Amino acid sequence: MRKTRLRVTNQGVTSDALRDFVSGHGPARIGLRVAILQGIIDNAPVNELSRRHGISRQGIYDIVDRINKYGLQALEEGKRSGRPTKFTQDIRDSLKNALLRPPADLGYDQSRWDGHLVRDFLKEKHSVSIGRSQVNNWLHQIGFSLQRGRKKLIRPDRKGGKEEYQANEEYVFETKVAGNREA
Repeated sequence: MRKTRLRVTNQGVTSDALRDFVSGHGPARIGLRVAILQGIIDNAPVNELSRRHGISRQGIYDIVDRINKYGLQALEEGKRSGRPTKFTQDIRDSLKNALLRPPADLGYDQSRWDGHLVRDFLKEKHSVSIGRSQVNNWLHQIGFSLQRGRKKLIRPDRKGGKEEYQANEEYVFETKVAGNREA
């Protein structure tokens, strides 16, 4: 049985075009596809490429077929299905504006924002219920980071000379704006 030789027949897909395409593109899957196509252009056996890159032979054939049909655009990531985000632009803007002000200004009893307070704010103002980890993800998306509160001196020990400190378990969300920190 003769092996058929796999080829890239699209004239726009060359080694130079692949190198130009991959510079500036992020996802690792694109790099994997480019490496596979480079191997095909260099006449590497499909079995070797399959073992080297951990992809099935059929997967390699599928990649080459897409490239031959659509050119370099076939390397791009298509839109994937999934649940739409609850984090709309209106919620982003509202949350960012709220976090730049002290919670007391919005009628809360706390002096600093923490994860629970952000969750309460989102539930009250926007009817959005999210988990603790998702709060951190959303805050990171709008440019805030989670900062551990500082330890506070609760009472000095007058006899032994040791001082006791209590960890302030409250989290503070801070953003860096033009090199300065805003609370």
